[in-house]
Amino acid sequence: MKKILLTQEALEKLNHELEELIVRRSEIAEEIKKARSFGDLSENAEYHAAREAQSLNETEILKVKGLLENYELVDTDAVAEDVISLNCEVEFKFDGDDEVEKVSVVTRVDADPMNNLISNESPIGEALIGHRAGDVVDCQTPNGVTKLEIMSVKHF
Repeated sequence: MKKILLTQEALEKLNHELEELIVRRSEIAEEIKKARSFGDLSENAEYHAAREAQSLNETEILKVKGLLENYELVDTDAVAEDVISLNCEVEFKFDGDDEVEKVSVVTRVDADPMNNLISNESPIGEALIGHRAGDVVDCQTPNGVTKLEIMSVKHF
Protein backbone atom coordinates (compact mmCIF):
# COMPACT_ATOMS: atom_id res chain seq x y z
CA MET A 1 0.00 0.00 0.00
CA LYS A 2 1.26 3.46 -0.92
CA LYS A 3 2.28 5.61 2.05
CA ILE A 4 0.39 8.83 2.63
CA LEU A 5 2.72 11.83 2.70
CA LEU A 6 2.26 14.09 5.73
CA THR A 7 4.00 17.18 6.95
CA GLN A 8 4.58 17.62 10.69
CA GLU A 9 1.67 20.07 10.79
CA ALA A 10 -0.69 17.63 9.06
CA LEU A 11 0.40 14.85 11.44
CA GLU A 12 -0.36 17.05 14.44
CA LYS A 13 -3.73 17.98 12.94
CA LEU A 14 -4.63 14.29 12.51
CA ASN A 15 -3.57 13.42 16.06
CA HIS A 16 -5.68 16.30 17.40
CA GLU A 17 -8.65 15.18 15.29
CA LEU A 18 -8.33 11.63 16.65
CA GLU A 19 -8.29 12.94 20.22
CA GLU A 20 -11.46 14.96 19.57
CA LEU A 21 -13.21 11.96 17.99
CA ILE A 22 -12.35 9.78 20.99
CA VAL A 23 -13.75 12.41 23.37
CA ARG A 24 -16.85 12.61 21.19
CA ARG A 25 -17.19 8.81 21.43
CA SER A 26 -17.84 9.00 25.19
CA GLU A 27 -20.23 11.93 24.75
CA ILE A 28 -22.25 9.94 22.23
CA ALA A 29 -22.31 6.93 24.57
CA GLU A 30 -23.90 9.19 27.21
CA GLU A 31 -26.45 10.43 24.66
CA ILE A 32 -27.37 6.82 23.83
CA LYS A 33 -27.68 5.95 27.51
CA LYS A 34 -29.94 8.97 28.11
CA ALA A 35 -32.07 8.21 25.03
CA ARG A 36 -32.55 4.59 26.15
CA SER A 37 -34.15 5.85 29.34
CA PHE A 38 -36.96 7.41 27.30
CA GLY A 39 -38.50 3.99 26.75
CA ASP A 40 -39.54 2.18 23.55
CA LEU A 41 -36.48 2.20 21.26
CA SER A 42 -38.44 1.43 18.09
CA GLU A 43 -39.99 4.92 18.05
CA ASN A 44 -37.25 6.80 19.90
CA ALA A 45 -35.85 9.46 17.55
CA GLU A 46 -33.19 10.59 20.03
CA TYR A 47 -31.88 7.03 20.32
CA HIS A 48 -31.72 6.52 16.56
CA ALA A 49 -30.01 9.91 16.05
CA ALA A 50 -27.43 9.07 18.72
CA ARG A 51 -26.76 5.66 17.17
CA GLU A 52 -26.30 7.30 13.75
CA ALA A 53 -23.87 9.81 15.28
CA GLN A 54 -22.02 6.92 16.91
CA SER A 55 -21.70 5.12 13.59
CA LEU A 56 -20.38 8.22 11.80
CA ASN A 57 -17.93 8.95 14.62
CA GLU A 58 -16.57 5.39 14.62
CA THR A 59 -16.12 5.54 10.84
CA GLU A 60 -14.11 8.77 11.19
CA ILE A 61 -11.98 7.22 13.96
CA LEU A 62 -11.15 4.26 11.72
CA LYS A 63 -10.33 6.60 8.81
CA VAL A 64 -7.96 8.75 10.89
CA LYS A 65 -6.32 5.70 12.51
CA GLY A 66 -5.79 4.26 9.03
CA LEU A 67 -4.00 7.42 7.93
CA LEU A 68 -1.88 7.45 11.09
CA GLU A 69 -0.85 3.83 10.54
CA ASN A 70 0.27 4.36 6.94
CA TYR A 71 2.11 7.64 6.56
CA GLU A 72 5.52 8.94 5.67
CA LEU A 73 6.69 12.14 7.31
CA VAL A 74 8.02 14.65 4.78
CA ASP A 75 10.58 17.26 5.72
CA THR A 76 9.68 20.14 3.41
CA ASP A 77 12.81 22.03 4.50
CA ALA A 78 15.00 19.33 2.92
CA VAL A 79 13.63 20.01 -0.58
CA ALA A 80 15.35 22.49 -2.91
CA GLU A 81 13.61 25.87 -3.01
CA ASP A 82 12.94 25.65 -6.74
CA VAL A 83 11.42 22.13 -6.65
CA ILE A 84 7.70 21.60 -6.11
CA SER A 85 6.91 19.62 -2.99
CA LEU A 86 4.30 19.76 -0.25
CA ASN A 87 3.50 23.26 1.02
CA CYS A 88 4.31 24.99 -2.25
CA GLU A 89 2.40 27.68 -4.06
CA VAL A 90 2.56 27.02 -7.79
CA GLU A 91 1.52 29.13 -10.74
CA PHE A 92 0.94 27.24 -13.99
CA LYS A 93 -0.92 27.42 -17.29
CA PHE A 94 -2.82 24.69 -19.09
CA ASP A 95 -1.55 24.00 -22.61
CA GLY A 96 -3.21 26.37 -25.04
CA ASP A 97 -4.53 28.67 -22.30
CA ASP A 98 -3.03 32.05 -21.36
CA GLU A 99 -4.73 32.23 -17.96
CA VAL A 100 -2.36 31.55 -15.07
CA GLU A 101 -3.73 29.26 -12.37
CA LYS A 102 -2.44 29.49 -8.80
CA VAL A 103 -2.69 26.53 -6.41
CA SER A 104 -1.02 25.38 -3.23
CA VAL A 105 0.08 21.74 -3.13
CA VAL A 106 -0.67 20.29 0.31
CA THR A 107 -1.35 16.93 1.96
CA ARG A 108 -4.71 15.21 1.60
CA VAL A 109 -5.40 16.24 5.20
CA ASP A 110 -5.13 19.94 4.34
CA ALA A 111 -6.67 19.79 0.85
CA ASP A 112 -9.50 22.21 0.10
CA PRO A 113 -9.95 22.50 -3.69
CA MET A 114 -12.53 25.29 -3.33
CA ASN A 115 -9.74 27.42 -1.82
CA ASN A 116 -7.06 26.29 -4.30
CA LEU A 117 -5.43 23.92 -1.80
CA ILE A 118 -4.92 20.77 -3.85
CA SER A 119 -3.71 17.42 -2.59
CA ASN A 120 -0.40 16.02 -3.72
CA GLU A 121 -2.47 12.92 -4.60
CA SER A 122 -4.76 14.81 -7.01
CA PRO A 123 -3.98 14.53 -10.74
CA ILE A 124 -2.56 18.06 -10.92
CA GLY A 125 -0.74 17.82 -7.59
CA GLU A 126 0.82 14.50 -8.54
CA ALA A 127 1.94 15.89 -11.92
CA LEU A 128 3.52 18.99 -10.35
CA ILE A 129 5.49 17.32 -7.52
CA GLY A 130 9.22 17.18 -8.18
CA HIS A 131 9.24 19.68 -11.05
CA ARG A 132 10.51 23.25 -11.39
CA ALA A 133 9.42 26.54 -12.91
CA GLY A 134 9.82 26.35 -16.69
CA ASP A 135 9.00 22.62 -16.86
CA VAL A 136 6.12 21.39 -18.99
CA VAL A 137 4.53 18.27 -17.51
CA ASP A 138 1.84 15.81 -18.57
CA CYS A 139 -1.17 15.59 -16.29
CA GLN A 140 -3.61 12.69 -16.47
CA THR A 141 -7.10 14.10 -15.89
CA PRO A 142 -10.53 12.49 -16.23
CA ASN A 143 -10.72 14.19 -19.65
CA GLY A 144 -7.40 12.73 -20.82
CA VAL A 145 -3.80 13.89 -20.74
CA THR A 146 -3.14 17.62 -20.72
CA LYS A 147 0.09 19.59 -20.48
CA LEU A 148 0.87 22.06 -17.70
CA GLU A 149 3.51 24.76 -18.01
CA ILE A 150 4.91 25.66 -14.59
CA MET A 151 5.40 29.41 -14.24
CA SER A 152 6.62 29.80 -10.64
CA VAL A 153 7.21 27.90 -7.39
CA LYS A 154 7.16 29.35 -3.89
CA HIS A 155 7.50 27.37 -0.65
CA PHE A 156 5.53 28.48 2.37
